[in-house]
Amino acid sequence: MTLSRRLRRCLALSALLPCVTTNAASTAMPSLQQAQAAMDRMFDQAIADRPASDSSRLVAETFRPRLQALDSCAAAEAGDAVDCIATASAGINSRPQLLRLALVGDVWTLPDQRDVPVPAPSKDRVQALLRERIAAQAQQQADPALRARYEQAAGALQVQDVRNCDVASDKAVIECTVRAGDGNEHGEQSMAFVRVDGQWQNAPAD
Repeated sequence: MTLSRRLRRCLALSALLPCVTTNAASTAMPSLQQAQAAMDRMFDQAIADRPASDSSRLVAETFRPRLQALDSCAAAEAGDAVDCIATASAGINSRPQLLRLALVGDVWTLPDQRDVPVPAPSKDRVQALLRERIAAQAQQQADPALRARYEQAAGALQVQDVRNCDVASDKAVIECTVRAGDGNEHGEQSMAFVRVDGQWQNAPAD
């Protein structure tokens, strides 16, 4: 049964009994402090595995990753893990990066971070978000004729492809190349997305 059908059923039965709908089983999400603790454990292990002098360890400590923010957390597509965009600083550099965390017992851990696939919205979701963005732009047009053209475009656009998704280099968003058209003309543009409560949304405008 789809979520929308479950919602309709719940509305119909709401007068008789409480009804709860969920799109998926509830997934625990790490806090910034828990993610930092997992990062610290991994960093400490890496130092312990490489015996070194006190001076080299002091230098290593200078570059210990420090998490500043944890955004767009959602359950990973495969396995009992959570993917987040973490803004981390190491030394003087600060940049967003994809971080995969797994809950082992009651402790958040950082499994192998190599080859973690970048999460991306589906074509259907991107199409809805693209139409949402164009519809919002339509409302900003003072000229009724221009507003109508925007609204027409919002209803006609079809997304054909979503590719090259990656974490942006300067902000905690997922950027993708989106190809869309109305049947006569096609074009490509970059779109930025975030996840809010596990749901893909357009990234806020700068």
